Parts: sequence; C-alpha cells; structure tokens
Amino acid sequence: MAVYGRSRTRSPRASGLKSQLIIDQLHPLVLLVYFILMISFSMCFNHPYFLCGQLIVIIAVNWVAKNQQKTVSTLQGALLMMVLIVIMNPIINNHGTHVMMTVGGTLITAEAVVYGFLMATALAVLLLIFVTYNQHMTNHKFLALFGGIAPQLTLLTMMTMRFFPLFIRRLRDITAVQRTRGIQMATGRLKNRAQAGMHLLAILLTNTLTEALQTADSMTARGFGVQKRSTYRRYQMTHRDYGLLMALISGGLFAFWCASQGNGQLIVYPTLGTLRLTRRDWVCLSVILLIDGLPLLLEGWEYLWWQLHR
Repeated sequence: MAVYGRSRTRSPRASGLKSQLIIDQLHPLVLLVYFILMISFSMCFNHPYFLCGQLIVIIAVNWVAKNQQKTVSTLQGALLMMVLIVIMNPIINNHGTHVMMTVGGTLITAEAVVYGFLMATALAVLLLIFVTYNQHMTNHKFLALFGGIAPQLTLLTMMTMRFFPLFIRRLRDITAVQRTRGIQMATGRLKNRAQAGMHLLAILLTNTLTEALQTADSMTARGFGVQKRSTYRRYQMTHRDYGLLMALISGGLFAFWCASQGNGQLIVYPTLGTLRLTRRDWVCLSVILLIDGLPLLLEGWEYLWWQLHR
C-alpha cells in the first residue's frame, strides 16, 4: 500500500492515487502551515502589488491543480461583491484629502476608492485560498492531523464542514425529483411557489433528521465514545516535509517581521501614500509569492528532475 509523502520516488503517481500533484503527497502538517501563512499574508499586507501578486499566484495554483471550474465560478461570484465594495465604500466613507468628484453632495475621495479596491481584492484572495484549501486539505488529512489530539472536536468539525455542501446537494436532488411530479419553485403563482418551497423544505429536513438518527445509531453500535480509540497513521513526515516545513516557517517569520516594520503596507488615510516599494518590500514580496506558489515550485522542480534523469 502506497503511503503519502515518500521521498523522491515516482510510486505515488504510478500507484493509481487520485491526485498526481506533489503538494497532495506532503504531510498534512506542512499543508496546514502553508494555508495558515497564505491566509495571514492576505490579512497582514494591504499593498496593491502584494494583493494582486497573491491573486495571480493563487489563480495559477488552482489552474495547475485542474480546478479551473471552481476558480472561475468563485471569481465570478467574487467579482460582483468586489464591484459593490468598490462602489459602496466611497459613498459611505467620505474620509480622505484627494476629492475626485461630487455626486449628489457626497464627496468621492481617491482614498475611499483605493481602500474599497484593497478590501475587494483581499476578499477575492481569501475566497480563492479557501478554494485551494478544499482542493488539497481533505477530510482524511484533517482527521489524521487532529484526530489523535481531539478526536471528538475533530469529528464535530468535519461533520460541520460537510453539512452545508451535503445539504445543498440533497436539496438539488429533491428538487429534481419533485419537479417530475409538477412541484417546482421556478414557475407559477407566488402562493404556489411558496407552497412548493415549503414542501421541498419539509422533505429535506425529514430526510436530514432521519439520516442523522441512523448515523447516531451506527456510532452507538460501533462503541464510539466508550473509550479512547487508536488511530492509524497514514501520513509520515519525510526529509522533504521537514525541509519544506522549516522553509515555510522561516519565510513566514521573515514576512511577519517585515509587516511589523511597515513593509507591504499602503497608507490610505488620512492621505493616500505612494505605491513605490523599497528594497525590503521587494524582498518581502518575493518571499510571499514563493511561499504562495509552493505547489508551482514543486511541480516545476519535479518536471525538471525527471527531464534530467530520463
């Protein structure tokens, strides 16, 4: 049986595993640190170059992972929110010294427009990070990482994260079945559509509660919670995992130190600062993009290694 995380062998790719990406062969602890750093970078640095660079790299990471459909759909959903934020923030927030125009007595300042753009870009980056997280940090990895420490809390977290996608999928299936009986919410009078919606909701809740009771009975029959359960360690730390973990921690500490020194920050209020980056800013940006682009580096290195050793 193949084990994730074997060093420098082609066996995970040849063994028929679901994923052929190098990042999916890493230890879950390395993945967890990687995603924590990505989320922290998107919140600690607000300079447009930093945010736009992260956005481009994360899109490329999802593209290499063949996650184009979710990436495009997420960007389409985020685009509307970004436009609303960019439009609404200058209307609500009138702080700033550079007045661009006046609309109905409301001052539209450059600071408010730029701040709205920064918030919108940071939101898009966060959404794409969670798309990447759902792609690579599976339930098995999450359970392997925290199952031995807090098994009940880990199980509860996994069930909570699984609930909403499963709820939506069940509603879609029930709607498709009931449509064959003429019960649908898309057409008809408002009263009939409301009655159809309540009927679908009643079926959904009944089905969900029934399956919850069956799951509880199954867990009771298997003796869950009676005593501490042993865990099977599917993932093992390798030299590559230790090296990447140290590199991630070192790069993250350097980036956070730069953030504490004011690097990667754009002063917006009370007056808009300059977009010019210092030498340390460029070094910090390079480190952040290298960390965010870790899957790209791993895939590129793997390709070069196999090309040189053919």
